[in-house]
Amino acid sequence: MESDREMPGHFRERRVGRTKVSAIAQLRPTACYSVEVRIRDVSQCGFMAECCEPIAIGSSVALDVPGIGEVQAQVRWQIGGRMGGMFLNPISLDRCEWIAVRTEPSEVA
Repeated sequence: MESDREMPGHFRERRVGRTKVSAIAQLRPTACYSVEVRIRDVSQCGFMAECCEPIAIGSSVALDVPGIGEVQAQVRWQIGGRMGGMFLNPISLDRCEWIAVRTEPSEVA
């Protein structure tokens, strides 16, 4: 990543690369119900998923991550059917059992 690259004020460069995946997971916005999501990318610090239900930005959620278990996260954005979440505690991708799609980690903000 280029640290001197000009970025608009509301964008921040990612600190860690993302690994593309294509996996179904359960996301629990509350203890009462869960929704099925398709995880599209993951990093130590967060994930991006396709979700057919709106989840309020700022909501606390739990995501089932194979090999790790339930991981607490906060919804940071949602645009259309896509959403992004930030893990409250970083995860170890070495323990994550999602099958990665062979690509280079994204370094785009």
